[in-house]
Amino acid sequence: MNARDESGFVVVAILWLLAALAALASAYAVFAVNTAASVYLPQERMRAEQAILAAVELTAYRQLAWPKPARPDQGAFSTRLGLARIDVAYRSESARVDVNAAARDVLAGVFASAGAKAAAAQFLADRIVAWREAPKEESKRAEAALYRKAGLSYQPVGAQFDNVLELALLPTMEPALLSRALPLLTVHNGTAKVDPQVADPAVLAALPGMTAKIQGALRAATAGGKRLESTALAALAGPAADFVSLDPNDNVRADIVVTTPQRRVAAQIVLHITETAAEPYQILYWRDDFDGDNALN
Repeated sequence: MNARDESGFVVVAILWLLAALAALASAYAVFAVNTAASVYLPQERMRAEQAILAAVELTAYRQLAWPKPARPDQGAFSTRLGLARIDVAYRSESARVDVNAAARDVLAGVFASAGAKAAAAQFLADRIVAWREAPKEESKRAEAALYRKAGLSYQPVGAQFDNVLELALLPTMEPALLSRALPLLTVHNGTAKVDPQVADPAVLAALPGMTAKIQGALRAATAGGKRLESTALAALAGPAADFVSLDPNDNVRADIVVTTPQRRVAAQIVLHITETAAEPYQILYWRDDFDGDNALN
């Protein structure tokens, strides 16, 4: 090999070496970006969860600061934790209809309020009652036939619902209808009644015997945060009196929004106020949209 050939070989080798180094640098850059993202997301989730827990603590504190009979049924506040802004609106879970306790006609009224026709609303209410109660053998066979007819491979469990999202398992339940009904429903009220001082108009409209006139009277009686007495409630509610109550509820739902310079996270938490020194509250339900789930109900 002469000097000219040798220099040409060296040039080619250098070019190959540069190309290899460039490929290595590119691969490292991709690795670095992916590693940074994988480290960043857990850190951001941890910050979001810390802010949400701070909101839960403050909500519990606001409840525990009052004796039980005088606790506020609802409220809102804002605060900051480091660079995060926290906005909270909370309300007694008595504002919602409990699918495990409510009467059949109340459940039908909820679906009617959500836009279902009367027959469809009654059908769904019947399916809820059949799902949550241990059935007799004859009714069990009839329910199983309804599920088979709907093309479903399972039957009612004969036990209470653990989550309102389980209502999607009912035959003929349409996703759009369920989406509209979810904000009116809960498994954490614990009673068959709702608190008319905090319930949405759609919830009140679902109650048997409730009229627009009665709703108007209830709104007027509670305007400006005024609290009703039980005797006054019974007089105002009239035929709907069996479905309303002012009894305090230990379960509170907090709608929380955490805003940081990087992102916005919404969460919905249901907490149970225990009033014990060791554990003043318990979290019954937690759902957030950090990973993109916006179905917060």
